[in-house]
Amino acid sequence: MPVQTGAIPIDTKDDVFLDPTGAPRRIRAVTVNSASPLLVSLVAQVGFEAVWIESEHGPVGFERAETLCLAAEAGGIFPLIRLPDGERHHVLRALEIGARIILVPMVDDADYARRIVDVGKYPPLGHRGFNTRTRGMEFGMVDLQDNLARANNRTHLFAQIETTTAVANIDEILAVDGLSGIFVGPGDLAVSMGKAGQMADPELRETVLSCMAKANAAGKRTGIFTLPGPLLSAAMDAGCDLVVCGGDVMDLGTAWSKLLGEIPAELG
Repeated sequence: MPVQTGAIPIDTKDDVFLDPTGAPRRIRAVTVNSASPLLVSLVAQVGFEAVWIESEHGPVGFERAETLCLAAEAGGIFPLIRLPDGERHHVLRALEIGARIILVPMVDDADYARRIVDVGKYPPLGHRGFNTRTRGMEFGMVDLQDNLARANNRTHLFAQIETTTAVANIDEILAVDGLSGIFVGPGDLAVSMGKAGQMADPELRETVLSCMAKANAAGKRTGIFTLPGPLLSAAMDAGCDLVVCGGDVMDLGTAWSKLLGEIPAELG
């Protein structure tokens, strides 16, 4: 979808993808694989709009994730959680602790996408479990009907497109009502295409852009996780709404390697 960027004050009660005027904006994020609230605060201080909390490829459980959500909101940014899968207890608990964007990996077909919506949205979109005494539902201290409607509107469920099977089923996935959009994982997708690590491959690029074009046509949002370079530039040119482009472990490893290379070990 077409987006705007810029330093816009964030009200965490609003739709993360809209500025205070209702205009669409791009959300930029980095991952905090270390699960450090201090680094979540740094993400906010730098100026990103969201932080990626990693629960698929890392040890972060829901108790720790809630602490990271608190740190994000204290800094005025949005918590985004990637879950291990789309099982009910994972989706529901992520919503209850305050996640505003939820990514479910390896969504290969529309049936899986529909199950995610069913457990992650209140009626009429789904059958999310009812409990207002949680952070995600503002502890039941606001009007119930307004809160239920707001919960559906201000939380976003994304299906990760990471395999050639998902690409083949993209039209059916995009047709699922209540799904906010798709998030392309080019790393896994490249592996599925037999092109592991080839982020500059033209076929991979065209596959990513084709998925995004179909999402735009279906009125869905799009996201991608990739480093700055031609693929990211092309995705942003295509109107990508959610861009995740780095993380603490990766970035520190690069920075520290560079630093170490500038300090000789030899004396004299």
